[in-house]
Amino acid sequence: MTQEVQTSKETGTTLVDVKGLKVYFPIKGGIFNRTVAQVKAVDGVDLFIKRGETVGLVGESGCGKSTTGRAILQLIKPTEGSVKLNGTELTTLPSDEIRKKRVDMQMVFQDPYGSLSPRFTIGKTIAEPLENFKKGNTKEINDEVAHLLEVVGLNPYFVNRFAHEFSGGQRQRIGIARALALRPSFIVADEPVSALDVSIQAQVLNLMEDLQEQFGLTYLFVAHNLSVVKHISDRIAVMYLGRVAELCDSEELYELPLHPYTQALLSAIPVPDPEKELRRKRIILEGDVPSPVNPPDKLDCSIILLFKILHAREQSDACH
Repeated sequence: MTQEVQTSKETGTTLVDVKGLKVYFPIKGGIFNRTVAQVKAVDGVDLFIKRGETVGLVGESGCGKSTTGRAILQLIKPTEGSVKLNGTELTTLPSDEIRKKRVDMQMVFQDPYGSLSPRFTIGKTIAEPLENFKKGNTKEINDEVAHLLEVVGLNPYFVNRFAHEFSGGQRQRIGIARALALRPSFIVADEPVSALDVSIQAQVLNLMEDLQEQFGLTYLFVAHNLSVVKHISDRIAVMYLGRVAELCDSEELYELPLHPYTQALLSAIPVPDPEKELRRKRIILEGDVPSPVNPPDKLDCSIILLFKILHAREQSDACH
């Protein structure tokens, strides 16, 4: 069980294939508590992830990126659409079959403080999935837990400590170890470094890259920090109002963003050069984001954003 899996990065085969994914949440009202409207959190997402690559999923808060990740893993039941993992359709599987597929797909949660049980030692936390899926006897599981702690850079002698005895970065490493326990092929990382200090963020990102190479992992990396996503991702999908506005290679997105919303997001990234920062024009979108209860269609949405950006540029030119 402790044998490390060394695999080269395979980019030819599709591991995750998402088509037309929709997740709607009902809004209840009236004396009969009927559904009066729906929040369209995810509204027709098409996405594929090749084996061994990292796809970044970015966007502002409330755009539906975390819901997309959870719906792909079937932690939230999609309203509509298709999700295939290694050719298997997940949306039609019964709950007992979905549970078996958890061996191949895991999640690293955003909050390292809330994702670990305060009642469990970290040894018990990491061992739980191994015990649930009967991955060996007690000694084999204990050896695997110690190995996983070493893999994520923690001392194996910490197995009897509780979560509150660790820092935020250490807790996130424990969460990564738990996700790795069943040797999944696919991991959704839901903003895994957003709650951590900058120096700790770099350590966790480097760890995830090392583990990807060591275990042949495929990542969907959800984040709102575009600099972080650029560092770790092969391709980046930009979400806006529950839809993928733009999807392309990481370098290409930063060099030549096509969608107006992507251009506005990239203009918000600070440049570590005072002279360049002064010359740079920031695109500030005015007004409120349209409601996900009644979002505009795709064409109207792009036109509205384009006019906002043109207006922002005109105001910037006037100020200069």
